[in-house]
Amino acid sequence: MGKLIDKYASENPNFAFELNELKQKYKSENQIETDDLFSTINLLRQQLDESRYEKNRSVQQAISSKNDEINQFKRSITELRGQLEKLQFEKQEAVQKAISSASLEIKELKSLTSSLRDELDNLKFTKKEAVQRAILGSADEIEQLKESTQNLRIELEKVIKKYEEKLIK
Repeated sequence: MGKLIDKYASENPNFAFELNELKQKYKSENQIETDDLFSTINLLRQQLDESRYEKNRSVQQAISSKNDEINQFKRSITELRGQLEKLQFEKQEAVQKAISSASLEIKELKSLTSSLRDELDNLKFTKKEAVQRAILGSADEIEQLKESTQNLRIELEKVIKKYEEKLIK
């Protein structure tokens, strides 16, 4: 395509002139854009340097602050260890009292459990007797219901037969 443009430019001087102007315009625009890009790069480098400086300063401040905090934590840990040892002693004392109290309570609960077990056995026996009585009563009632059902079935069959006879007539 370049040969075609060169041929046309050599044949038409106006085209060659316009082509040269267009080339100069694009070169000028490209140079302006290049200058802007270099300017932006320099500005970004400067901002990056400032950012690095600020970051390093912040890191140093954070390290200093954390060292102070670590020392405060060490003092707190020492104090808390003393309190913990005191609480452990009090806890052991309370455990011993609780064990003694629990032993007495266990004895009382064993006694209560034994009496409740006896009462439960009596209730079970009474319940079994009541269930047996209910089963016997239910058996009679079931037998009566079966007879009633059988009689109703026979009556229903008679009614159906009469109804079918009426329909046939």
